[in-house]
Amino acid sequence: MTQVAIVGTGQTVHARRRTDVSQAGLAREAVVEALNDAGLTMDDIDSIVVASGPAMFGSVNQPEKWLVDALGARYKPVVRVTSGGGTGLAGALAAVNQIKGGSARRVLVVAYDKLSEGPLQANISTLYDPFWGREFAVGIMGFSAAYWHARMKRLGHTEEAAAMVSVKNRHNSMLNPKAHVKREVTVEEVLASRPLCWPIKILDVPPISDGACAVILAADADAEAITPTPAWIHGISYVGEADNAPDRSMLQSEPLQIAAMKVYKEAGITNPFRQFDVAELQEPYTCFELSYYEGLGFCPEGGAAELIASGETTMEGSLPVNPSGGCMGANPIGATALIRLAEVAMQVTGKAGAHQVKGAQRGVAQAGGGWANLRGVAVVGAEKR
Repeated sequence: MTQVAIVGTGQTVHARRRTDVSQAGLAREAVVEALNDAGLTMDDIDSIVVASGPAMFGSVNQPEKWLVDALGARYKPVVRVTSGGGTGLAGALAAVNQIKGGSARRVLVVAYDKLSEGPLQANISTLYDPFWGREFAVGIMGFSAAYWHARMKRLGHTEEAAAMVSVKNRHNSMLNPKAHVKREVTVEEVLASRPLCWPIKILDVPPISDGACAVILAADADAEAITPTPAWIHGISYVGEADNAPDRSMLQSEPLQIAAMKVYKEAGITNPFRQFDVAELQEPYTCFELSYYEGLGFCPEGGAAELIASGETTMEGSLPVNPSGGCMGANPIGATALIRLAEVAMQVTGKAGAHQVKGAQRGVAQAGGGWANLRGVAVVGAEKR
């Protein structure tokens, strides 16, 4: 079967408000960097996948049409994928499927959001069925707070444990030149920060960012011809469940566990904590990173608080998590998931710069949309499977 690798990555400088470029210009900035990284031009690209958040996020309907000329993609296949916060990873999966299906050899995926130009909160408040969607009335933060609260006593996901996630990720973002927020915090500062919806406080929340990310994926022979250091996709999956599934667990995302199980089997992963050198996890709130430790098998159920306290997920630990700073460093929602994948690819090819994990050979990226009902996992390695 055809193997697929990432041969180029690019990101914008992420910021609260990028007034210097349009949405199309933001996407182009990331694409140009990815093409330069791969040593390619748009003439070498067979197909383009545009990944962005809901149209209202940027107040532009059918944005893929706007991007065609900006990217130099006229007369090439262009499709758009949108899947909430996991959009970028879903876009990468679409590209992998195009290559494995034989319709393309080299596919460009570009994901972006310019959240400063859209009615973000109004959009989030209308994502759900107003009659049957049980989350509709509480909004994303209200439900996330309830989700966290359900795990506090049962699994020990305390405010202090989540605050350690904020401290770690914000510390890491100081080393990332593309990060939006660069500010060190302490556990005490996080705990004392302004409450938003208990137990969520303002320093448990990522910023709202403008930004874009692009990756170029290629079939095996092409990948090896393009670069001496491809980042091989050992497995990728994206799993969903009904938005208002009545039997959904409030303790763990079952789609995450299913996606991880599928990808781990494909990639030969039996001990995630020992077999991964690095992880990039999309943490929309600090509490979610704790749940992902358990859902991805880094520790047993109820072991996340102990794991974060141990220091093993810091840059100096056995399994550094979010060396880029994660969402706490930058959160352009439509691009966030693809950033996670790009960052893992950069790590296993030794291109992560100041936040490089020494000797990283294999990593995992996780992302998703919705509360817990859309989850994706990808395993990336320096060597072919």
